[in-house]
Amino acid sequence: MTSQTASDDNVTEQDMTFTKELRAATKEVHKISDVLVNAKFAFALSDDAVWYDGLLSFYEIYKFLERNLPQELLPKELHRTQSFEKDFDFFYGENWRDTYEIRPAVRKYLDHLEEVNKKDKLLLFAYAYQMYMALMSGGQLLQKKRMIARKLWPGSNGVTEEEEKQPLSEEPSNPDDLTTRPMPVQVSICPEGCSATYFTEKITVLKGKLRKVLNDNYGKFDEQMKAAFIEESKNVFLFNSDVVRSIKGVNRANIRKLAIVVVFFVSIYFAIKLARR
Repeated sequence: MTSQTASDDNVTEQDMTFTKELRAATKEVHKISDVLVNAKFAFALSDDAVWYDGLLSFYEIYKFLERNLPQELLPKELHRTQSFEKDFDFFYGENWRDTYEIRPAVRKYLDHLEEVNKKDKLLLFAYAYQMYMALMSGGQLLQKKRMIARKLWPGSNGVTEEEEKQPLSEEPSNPDDLTTRPMPVQVSICPEGCSATYFTEKITVLKGKLRKVLNDNYGKFDEQMKAAFIEESKNVFLFNSDVVRSIKGVNRANIRKLAIVVVFFVSIYFAIKLARR
């Protein structure tokens, strides 16, 4: 083994150690957030109004992070603000800002981010790490499912059985073995209105850049800073849950889907009844 190979193996092992430590510390609150997202948002994938309101609800958070974190903490190629705005122009029209208002849950979130930003940029990075990883993980799977539902995905390739089993925030069968984590197929096309989740670079490369920022800094934290970073990492999921609850139209979309199911089974019932006459 060459010294370079040994060095690379050591970096990989160290990267996994820091990632595992952060995952373990946020595991419980992460699961609670996942349940909410999966239950309230995933069932409305085919409803454009819900999708874009979901993007709109998190738009200010990404914009704040991009305006306040230097490039060495948040690489430019990860920035999403213009992509979000391009999607809003498509769905709401170019004058969407005229009636746009920041909702209370988002304002509360932004107020907290302001306080964190005043304390330490590295604590603010805790939010960027979780938010952009989510966009490059569950965000990819969500968008692909939406494209398939709206017949925008090219060819006959649908959601694979492996992908279908994945929650929006991926969870490997063995949480301690991050090398087994499933990766959703990267959204490789960008129809109008789908810019927010489209990245020109490979997701694996972008995730690697974000992990490098984490690893370059986390290993240097003293115990006090590490505790503060973990605390803010937990807060990401708590604030995100409040924002998800504010997404408009989710109940309407699910009621409509339930109505379709009811009509379907009622139709079957009457068809069987008529056939028996």
